[in-house]
Amino acid sequence: MTQNTDADARTDSKRFDADDAPFDASDLIEGDRIDPSLVARTMDGLGENMSARPDAPATQLAEATITNNMDDVHTAVLVDGETGTLVLASRHDSQAAMTQKEADWKVRATGTKAVVEDAEVATDGNDEWDEDSAPEAAEHWANLVLQDRARGSTDYSDELTMHSRTSLTLYEPYGTTRVHTTIELSNE
Repeated sequence: MTQNTDADARTDSKRFDADDAPFDASDLIEGDRIDPSLVARTMDGLGENMSARPDAPATQLAEATITNNMDDVHTAVLVDGETGTLVLASRHDSQAAMTQKEADWKVRATGTKAVVEDAEVATDGNDEWDEDSAPEAAEHWANLVLQDRARGSTDYSDELTMHSRTSLTLYEPYGTTRVHTTIELSNE
């Protein structure tokens, strides 16, 4: 997993809440926790106040991948619109969390791009995918959408869904193409 490697980087994880906002997402390390009020559920909510407190800070991160509200545990790639940092994180649903620690987003990895380890083409609606080049094409697709979302774009109708800490499904509804991948985040 990717971690901040600056000479003065912290090694102990910490919790980021309204008092820490705004913070630089590129300084997050594995194990850090982020208050859910600092994370917008959609890209359109980035920069909005998601708290019941009128004086609360605006969201700094947004979910760039879809989470299923019916799941007890959510995993997502979060994006920071200021730095372009991608954050792989997970949390318990607020209804399933027994403690604040479980309700917080827990950082699993950070980076600036997704690296696809393998890809399986489940549906090829446009008949464009070659199994041999599927990992490279899926990596390009994932990074195009994630990095554009990290820069604030909400134009894509492509759906990216995290199913576990490393399992990402890419879905393009118009040509009905669906690709299942395994990803990691990298700074290269």
